[in-house]
Amino acid sequence: MERKSMMVMMVLMMTVILSSYSPSSFFVSGSSVSVWETLLDESSLLKQLPSLNTQGGAPPNNPPATVTINTKQYQEIYGFGGTLTESSAINLIKIKNINAGLYHEVLNQLFNSSYGAGFTMVRIPVGSSDFSITPWFTYDNVTYDELFKDWAWQRDAQYILPVLKDILSVNRDIKIVLSPWSPPIWMKTSNDWGSGTLRSDMFDDYAYYLQITIQKYNGLGIDIYAITPQNEPLNEPAGYPAMRFSAQDEASFVKSLGPKLKSNNIATKIIVFDHNWQWPEYPTTVLSDATASSFIAGSAFHCYGGQVQAQSQVYNAYPDKEIWFTECSGTGPSNFNGNIPWNTNNLYIGSINNWSRTVLHWNFVLDWNNGPYSGTCTNCRGIVTVQNGYNSVSYNEEFYGMAMFSKFLKYPAHRLDCSLQGGWGCMSTLCFSNGDGSTVVVVANFCQTPQVTAVQKNGQYVSLNVGVGLTSFVWPSA
Repeated sequence: MERKSMMVMMVLMMTVILSSYSPSSFFVSGSSVSVWETLLDESSLLKQLPSLNTQGGAPPNNPPATVTINTKQYQEIYGFGGTLTESSAINLIKIKNINAGLYHEVLNQLFNSSYGAGFTMVRIPVGSSDFSITPWFTYDNVTYDELFKDWAWQRDAQYILPVLKDILSVNRDIKIVLSPWSPPIWMKTSNDWGSGTLRSDMFDDYAYYLQITIQKYNGLGIDIYAITPQNEPLNEPAGYPAMRFSAQDEASFVKSLGPKLKSNNIATKIIVFDHNWQWPEYPTTVLSDATASSFIAGSAFHCYGGQVQAQSQVYNAYPDKEIWFTECSGTGPSNFNGNIPWNTNNLYIGSINNWSRTVLHWNFVLDWNNGPYSGTCTNCRGIVTVQNGYNSVSYNEEFYGMAMFSKFLKYPAHRLDCSLQGGWGCMSTLCFSNGDGSTVVVVANFCQTPQVTAVQKNGQYVSLNVGVGLTSFVWPSA
């Protein structure tokens, strides 16, 4: 009896002792966090490091940087990607004809998350853009063919459509957004490719044209997730297909396009603006039209002017509308050390922390001469560059930068609230939760040297001396 009483007392004492510990101070280690890195000196590119086991309690020794993951969720993140221009498709078709193995390798590197970057966003021009071959085209160049009986899809059928079908065979979760550079020129005031605006009597016809475009894709079993009424509506370059479209005109046009999509049970989202950060008053003007706004899902931005904070300005004015980021091209020779920090601060982390749901660069694949192109950007760099002869490719900093985020994104993903303490002003972070329950933390270290960084969540932490570049931590589901 005495032995039994002693055992009961010991159990009671242990219960009291254990109850005095909070979960954050008493935790059995063992959860495995996977870690990947891309360094600015290119010594490690999308490389998996040894996994880290979580530890309980607070990080010891007051590390220079500590990321704390919180539970509050913000906007859904649709993904990362680029534009399948006609130029990109031509390059990919040439690779396929010469080296089919390399072609499928490139597609898997771009769109398969198990193999490569796992991009999930593909933007496609409606007709010609500045990265098309000449002669430029729309889907109906026959003057005043308002019923579009002479629909011509031969160019897309030759290049973009076969590549797009191959992309979808790699990743069915791709979200496609369409963007026209110019309507058929007979609809424009100038009757010219690079100037003019939409004739006032053609708003309804052009809306019908875009409706048919979406339905043609749907007829091929290809869903169109979103459409922007006009690429860069404040750009009138004269040197390639474009159209000036005022905010007032875009609002009026949406009031033609929106009802057509709705009455035909087309769920494609309408995303307005699709131009630079420097003009946030454009999307706010469009959205201020209550009737137009009822058909609009959100606004899209480009990087060629202004500051990324303009996205938050528009979001704060219309928090029920989505923010997208849809274009930013690299230029000149590859420069990981200079370009990844800018892209990260402004696009991969900066844009999403300013409410964007998407991040897209420009051309997926350009050749060794940055082409083919028919516009004015002779030094635009593709996400991938084809080398002379079409037997090899190089993956540029835009590929590796976006891959450090996109590879680990699983639908539906949401931006998470997270804080960074320390970091010397040269570090930043983005956190997001995934549909499978995992959590991703990307730490950007653009200091001069590696920095010991702790990442903590729910009373657990891991710690790593992160290199100069990007490091992704993938925390498994609970």
